[in-house]
Amino acid sequence: MKTSYILFCLPALFTIFSCSQQPKHPQADLISQSAATAMTDKTIGVLADSIDANLSQLEKQSSLVYLQGEQSMYAERYSANGKAILYVEHRDNGLINSQTKKYYFKNDSLILVQENKKTNNDYTDTRIFLRNNIAFRKEQRKANAASVLQTKPYLSLKSIKDNTTKEEDYKQNIRTLDEAIAGNNQYEMLFDQFIDIPGENIIQLKSKAQNGYTASILVKEPDAFIDSLKSNSQSFRNEKLNFKWKVEDKEAVYVPVAAKVTSAKGLNK
Repeated sequence: MKTSYILFCLPALFTIFSCSQQPKHPQADLISQSAATAMTDKTIGVLADSIDANLSQLEKQSSLVYLQGEQSMYAERYSANGKAILYVEHRDNGLINSQTKKYYFKNDSLILVQENKKTNNDYTDTRIFLRNNIAFRKEQRKANAASVLQTKPYLSLKSIKDNTTKEEDYKQNIRTLDEAIAGNNQYEMLFDQFIDIPGENIIQLKSKAQNGYTASILVKEPDAFIDSLKSNSQSFRNEKLNFKWKVEDKEAVYVPVAAKVTSAKGLNK
């Protein structure tokens, strides 16, 4: 009953997480709280779980998958009615380590930062709860396998240092993720080359900044634009291209211009 009620309310009024009428239900206090400052670690946790359960109902924007050396990075932003409520940052360094960091928002206030990190065979899940832009609780769980990690309880970490500095770091991180999604500043990419090999076509981009990121976009379904790019690559070199893509299995995939799309979810340009 608790879960079904939250799933009913969230898609309709996700930005404020409240129903138009005060419901007589055990979760009424959570849903009707208009201010993020009134939330506890438990209600924040329930709200984060509800956001995760409703991702398919939200508008999704993804950055390209940026490469620098052995490390890859891409960002996702989930929004409801034009307001971002979740950012996800993915970083991967092959078999050495990987990291996923989530930033949950309510009414434009950051309420939870969750970081899942894998280093060799060690898995760590850390959650930091915030109120009034100040961390008030930090908890963590560890395991030697991803499946085991989910069964472990979170243990409270008593010491939370430099809360103000951490919050400023979070704000800068969000600005960086917005830049990655928009393709601005260090993430502004120019066309480098079109790679045409049997069974695989790839658009290769390079950063406008020297020694910056690169990005590859897999072309599964060519169209007129791809035909032009393929036959006249030199004409497009060092130009900023305008096209749509989506991220599948940590890889950017080209979306054909003529493709019929029933929803804007997951597409970028």
